[in-house]
Amino acid sequence: MKRGALMAAAAIATLVAARPAAGYVRYTSDGGKMFKWPQSCVVMQVFPEDLVGMMSRSEIMGAIEASAGAWSKGSNSCTYLDIMVSSSDAATPRAVNDGHNNVVFRTETWCKLNAKNDCDPSVAYDAAALALTSVSASTTSGIIRDADIEVNAHHFSWTDLVMHPDLRGAGQSFHDLQNAVTHEMGHVIGLDHTCYLQPPAPLDDMNVPIPSCSSASDAVLATTMFPSANPGDVDKRTLEADDIRAVCEIYAVAADPMTCAPGADDPGGCGGCTTGGTPKTALGGFGLLAAVALAARAKLRRRRR
Repeated sequence: MKRGALMAAAAIATLVAARPAAGYVRYTSDGGKMFKWPQSCVVMQVFPEDLVGMMSRSEIMGAIEASAGAWSKGSNSCTYLDIMVSSSDAATPRAVNDGHNNVVFRTETWCKLNAKNDCDPSVAYDAAALALTSVSASTTSGIIRDADIEVNAHHFSWTDLVMHPDLRGAGQSFHDLQNAVTHEMGHVIGLDHTCYLQPPAPLDDMNVPIPSCSSASDAVLATTMFPSANPGDVDKRTLEADDIRAVCEIYAVAADPMTCAPGADDPGGCGGCTTGGTPKTALGGFGLLAAVALAARAKLRRRRR
């Protein structure tokens, strides 16, 4: 091989080595605009009372606060974003586009609720979904106006698996709340999954088509936004390199709007909004044996690293 060819090959190898192992994927509006919050902070209100039978109030709030903190400036100095968490003892609200960002726990039913708090037959919730996040944004600008997380406590049992390690292991069916909600907070800030279930394949931030979930690489399996988790998993509590890059590029310190509220002419909520995944399924089992096997492989590989 000629010296020029050798140098070219070396350069290509260097570029491949330098390229991030996995890209991140953003929601886009019907008009092709990428989702993004317009302010420096996002306030999430938690309604913990419905889950108190499974976890203590302090455990619930600790899990949600840590999940929000994983994506916030306190953990990532390169971003201005601050996801702030508060709790409420009020009646648990529905997940609707009303300008109020809520985290709710569904124990009695797992379905889309209508104004009468009855199940809406036109919207089906997958019983295998651990949680769902609905994100509403302007179709013309992509600016996020509302985000709600619903945790499936109707079909699944929740706990803090780090505080209660005896609930992990063979024969146990508990899911870690912080693990699941950290993934959901990624949806809240405008991120989609890092693999797809149905073609066509979306493009990641490097304009590369993302893989099918059934053929995802180890790097994609390891991402926080990979849409699957097993009982006992705690690996999604922390962000991977692509997740950190996402929040640091989308909400970079240098672009800080320096405001913790939407503008006076934009009080929250929106008409004519598009919803990211109506609602977006997150961390749910896919209902396919191949996907379940992938989730198991993901857990094993992340623990080895």
